[in-house]
Amino acid sequence: MDILLKIFFKIIQFTVTFSDISTSMGRLLINLLLLLITPTLHAQSPALKDPDIVWAAEIEQDWIIDIPSLEDEWEQGVITLKQLRCRENELNWSSPYLAELVFEAVQNGKLAVFKDPDCSAIAGDFLAYQNVESGVTFDPVTYDEQIFTVREGVKPLADIKAWRLRQILTYHKKSGMWSTSVVAMAPLIIVRDSKGDSLYTRPLFWFKPDNKPHKLGAARISWAKKTFSGNQPGTEIPANPLHLIKVIPGFENPMEDQLKKLGADQKLAFYDSQGNKLLSAEARREMVTKIDTIAVFDPETHKESIQIEYKGAKTRDFSQLRLVQTWYWDARRARLSIHLDAVAPTEKVIDPNGYFRYMKPLFYRSSKRTN
Repeated sequence: MDILLKIFFKIIQFTVTFSDISTSMGRLLINLLLLLITPTLHAQSPALKDPDIVWAAEIEQDWIIDIPSLEDEWEQGVITLKQLRCRENELNWSSPYLAELVFEAVQNGKLAVFKDPDCSAIAGDFLAYQNVESGVTFDPVTYDEQIFTVREGVKPLADIKAWRLRQILTYHKKSGMWSTSVVAMAPLIIVRDSKGDSLYTRPLFWFKPDNKPHKLGAARISWAKKTFSGNQPGTEIPANPLHLIKVIPGFENPMEDQLKKLGADQKLAFYDSQGNKLLSAEARREMVTKIDTIAVFDPETHKESIQIEYKGAKTRDFSQLRLVQTWYWDARRARLSIHLDAVAPTEKVIDPNGYFRYMKPLFYRSSKRTN
């Protein structure tokens, strides 16, 4: 496998250089190389087996989910949908946090954890991780210097900084819908020095959530949050991800196909920038082909003429994709499920002075149901 990877990257380096001479030929070679190498790298991925999936990429996000203030959640791209307090799913009757729910499930043997993101090697005692604090004391009798060490176990709410989520994002040709498949997830713990200062974060263990949606009214669902990427820097999804694992010729950029369907197939549902209302046929036409009327003054004849300029949405204007997902905690099974709800291309909003303000969703396309 290592030899194949080295050969692959050497060829990629040559291809990138070659693409400077011929852009279209360079793209063709890269796509061909991806198709040749991905069966080896992702033989178990369902994205490679479904002929309707014409584009797939591995994406990684670092989510801060346990936000104490519900009022602050929105600014972080998180919305609480459901929280229950009962003896069966809550620790000490406190407000539910994902860190506490996951740790309790692991400690009770209800959730399997692994050492690696492939979830192939069972983790031992993950609680073996300890925060280490050391210091120096003096023996009052002998005046000898003695070094002492204090070890503390993992404190979920204090030590977990975020959650690393690895997924495969896929695009479906027939429906023009997106879907995700969760590969693995890990709590990121803060590693501290002897003074208690944060040094860095690292995965404590890995586990694999489900992808199924659930009914919020179900009694077994005790905790649910909706996430929309982009508001936290660690959750941004580039419109052209680096880790592509499947590309069918003609679908190098899925947004080109999205725009075609947006303008041509009125039976397909596209929603507004808030994700609430269906876009009208007129609004969809304007997105695909926007007409601007411009007054032009001829300096020689001193006459004014009217010109019509057609400006359609261009895929190169989309730098990011916004993912909307719902995270469910099944208290009965002690299981986390993460399901994609919708995907939106985002465009930059520029103020009158030419300064960037924020990213705005252009439209939302619902996801393809996984069950």
